[in-house]
Amino acid sequence: MRQAIIETERLNLCAPCNDDLEVLAELWGDAETMRFVGGDGAGWTRERVIKWLDRQIGCHKKHGMSYWTIILRDTGEIIGQGGLEPIKFNGAEIELAYQFGRAYWGMGYATEVARASAMYGIEALGLDRFVAMAYPQNKPSIRVLEKVGFRYIGETDVYYDTMLNVYEMIRPAEN
Repeated sequence: MRQAIIETERLNLCAPCNDDLEVLAELWGDAETMRFVGGDGAGWTRERVIKWLDRQIGCHKKHGMSYWTIILRDTGEIIGQGGLEPIKFNGAEIELAYQFGRAYWGMGYATEVARASAMYGIEALGLDRFVAMAYPQNKPSIRVLEKVGFRYIGETDVYYDTMLNVYEMIRPAEN
């Protein structure tokens, strides 16, 4: 069993590894699943998933954060990825994101991952601010971001070469 970086009531968020490739290639190969991910809205090829997974493995090793592999605690099944990753947007920033196989949409997992990832970033990594991007038509993802405390700050086409809503979360001031 893999060691979880973050545990929630129903999920383990684990460091990504090469053993995740087959499941992620299947999940990310579905065009409907990837409709709001990465700009072109197409299912990813195996080669693209390999590059993505290598990037996430490297990010975790270098920064102690990545889009972790999301595993159901009850079954050990991989259902997606989510977490935190450094990006260059308005200078160096930390993006919070999540993506799930289509079969796992609408079950509250995104809210669970977003909330747990933000708490981990604040408490374990000492981060003060996160950004998140969402396609304007991706209403479920926008609801998740708002529910966990992100606020809309504008639009950009800088990061994914497509027009996206930008949200931010700032660490609450301590008394």
